[in-house]
Amino acid sequence: MKKKSICRFFTLLLLLALTACAGMGSGGSLPQIVSSYSGVDWQSYGQYKAGLHAHSTNSDGTSPFNRVVELHYERGFDLLAMTDHNQVTRDWISVSNGLTPERFEEISRGEGRGGRPMVMIPDTNEQTIQPIFGQVNDHVNSFFTNWTYTRRNNLRDIFEAVEEHGGLSFVNHPGMYTGGWLGREAGGESRGADESNSEHWVSRYTDMFMEFPALGMEIVNSNDGVTASDRILWDNVLARTIPQGRYVWGFAIDDSHRDREIDVAFSMFVMPENNLDNFREAMVSGAFYAVSRRARRELGQSFLGTAPVPRILEIAVNEQNGSISIIAENYDRIEWIADGRVIARGSTIRLGSQRRNIGSYVRANIIGPGGIAFTQPFGVFW
Repeated sequence: MKKKSICRFFTLLLLLALTACAGMGSGGSLPQIVSSYSGVDWQSYGQYKAGLHAHSTNSDGTSPFNRVVELHYERGFDLLAMTDHNQVTRDWISVSNGLTPERFEEISRGEGRGGRPMVMIPDTNEQTIQPIFGQVNDHVNSFFTNWTYTRRNNLRDIFEAVEEHGGLSFVNHPGMYTGGWLGREAGGESRGADESNSEHWVSRYTDMFMEFPALGMEIVNSNDGVTASDRILWDNVLARTIPQGRYVWGFAIDDSHRDREIDVAFSMFVMPENNLDNFREAMVSGAFYAVSRRARRELGQSFLGTAPVPRILEIAVNEQNGSISIIAENYDRIEWIADGRVIARGSTIRLGSQRRNIGSYVRANIIGPGGIAFTQPFGVFW
């Protein structure tokens, strides 16, 4: 991938990071803080529930396309990407088992939901490489592009083609390839952590994100079987990419193949209003947070939240005292994570007092009886 292409795609992020890096080496007691939420007006913006990975019988799902769309609408989703394998879903009408034009219009204007529409994300696809001779080839979700994988393509081709066709992408369920699944292999939890801490996998994904313009990675997928160790991998990657000005966003995704898998994990986008332009901008800038009713490491193997999930009401960065504060609801505790370790608890973290514990970033887990919310990483530059 050409450097100018990557820089163009991440202009906003790199400018923020370079601004923060201006304070590096100053020896001061307070850091510069880079927040993907810096442009969010929490008082006036809405929060919109996004399903960004769903399957129907058009690929390997068990329900027809129109039923999958209807179930998302029924369960309160505000944006939906249908991502059947290796086929572009241009719209929800022309596909096999699609909606009628009349029903699509009803969903688009929020019929039966008090005028709250569900927005169709167009030109979506799960680009699924067929492994050759044991080669590891990640699945990649793409948006806003009508290009699709063929057996002649490789991972580099996918990332480059998606960008060249004006699309966006992120990496799906790395734990499926790293061996980070909990309980699926000898050693269970320990094995998953070992793989996600291994130099082989950390270097592979660090290099991938530094070279290609993927927005981020799934940190929770479905019931968190394949992704249970992927927050470990995410932290390891962040520790290496953020010092270079590269932010890797974390997505929570249902990857639903069955009806019961819908509304377990999703991402909340914080935007002025619910439309495709705002959604695309928030995808790139990281103005969203990940939410899941399951997180096997953080919440326990058998936990499945049924109460209201944690909801972030405001994130405030105070450069004057070097603090980050979170106001939320439906939660019991907030944990602050740096380099994969919990370094503080509470609604506010004062970074100056944590200098020995923080490398280049901090992020927060908001945990409650209904599940967990994950903020995007905050860059921290001393």
